[in-house]
Amino acid sequence: MSVEVNGRAIAQKIFDEVRNKVLALKKDSYNVKLSIIAIGNDSEMELYIRNKRKYAGYCGIEIEVFYFPADVSEGDLIQKIYELNSSDCSGFIVQLPLPSHIRKDVLDIISPIKDVDCLTSENLGKVFKDYRSARFLPCASQAMIDIFDEYKIDVEGKKAVVVGASDLVGKPCAGVLLNMGATVTICHKATKDLSEFIKDADIVISAVGIPGLIKGEWIKRGAVVIDIGTRVVDGKVFGDVEYDEAKKRASIITPVPGGVGIITVAELMRNTLKAFFYSNSAIGSPSTTEPPSWM
Repeated sequence: MSVEVNGRAIAQKIFDEVRNKVLALKKDSYNVKLSIIAIGNDSEMELYIRNKRKYAGYCGIEIEVFYFPADVSEGDLIQKIYELNSSDCSGFIVQLPLPSHIRKDVLDIISPIKDVDCLTSENLGKVFKDYRSARFLPCASQAMIDIFDEYKIDVEGKKAVVVGASDLVGKPCAGVLLNMGATVTICHKATKDLSEFIKDADIVISAVGIPGLIKGEWIKRGAVVIDIGTRVVDGKVFGDVEYDEAKKRASIITPVPGGVGIITVAELMRNTLKAFFYSNSAIGSPSTTEPPSWM
């Protein structure tokens, strides 16, 4: 019988840690703020934003959202990014995915010390070089590490398969696993015979957003399964993995919801707090390349 990851418990520890630090800063009249650029009118995106609002409120982090229509010009988006780079926000994100007419290179305009989603080439490059010395980690990658730490999962020497190759989740997760000593395979939309890769994996990380993509019978007995993919269908949230069947075979598995998702929100709050210190290095950090020791 597999162990079900309690993502809410892991996240709560992080929320409480961030909340305590933010409240201490507020006593000294400091304000931690997260800004979000949201493009288009998508119910799934709005669900993610509501969750961020909810937990930012708990942590004492101010949150502001700037909405743009789906046909926003690249120039208007760039202008807003420049504004936020020089604003009083501690960090900000551009809610993905970007519309097809917006080049993803635009994200490199984000100030690296405010890039709390870790999407700039500079910050992502640091993750691939060695995640341990990176300024930020993408929230899903850090959530994956949190799960490894909480459940004492030894990654070194294991065969890991990452399904999905996005800049936000798949690629950085693969980079972190490689740095941890795993033998890593990345599968994507052009991969043929996906089941053959999954069946041989000691660790499966899925981040696609296609419900039921990973069949439970594909899971190797004793494997660790971390399902990061989510999709809202008729108001319900589903993951990539056929959970009930996979649970019979995996040693450790994340549910959807209640697994990775809430930990990623907690890590976004922690990254926002880190960004505050990067911008205010005299308060708790000796430089803009080193976070406070407690983080």
